[in-house]
Amino acid sequence: MEPRDIGLAILMVFSAVMLTYKWLSLYDNVDVAVIFFAFLLTLSLGGLLISIELRMQKIMEEFENTKRVIAVNSDNLEERIENKIAAYVDALDERLDRIERRMYR
Repeated sequence: MEPRDIGLAILMVFSAVMLTYKWLSLYDNVDVAVIFFAFLLTLSLGGLLISIELRMQKIMEEFENTKRVIAVNSDNLEERIENKIAAYVDALDERLDRIERRMYR
């Protein structure tokens, strides 16, 4: 979470409170409860947005960790498969050599 996000959340709350106050003062009907609830609504919205951002950062870190694990495991798997294939190819080469020797006799 960056200080910019906190600053924008504070600005959002402040602007909601001021907008509500100005709007209600136009009709000479300033109600502190309405202003408080506008404050609470925008504060909770700002908290929700910051929470979503933090959750997205956590998910991105998990994806990066999973990506690293897959890369390491794929290298290990590739090496094991390569060794098995090499063993099969060697066995096939030996058989082919035997067949060729039989053919040339």
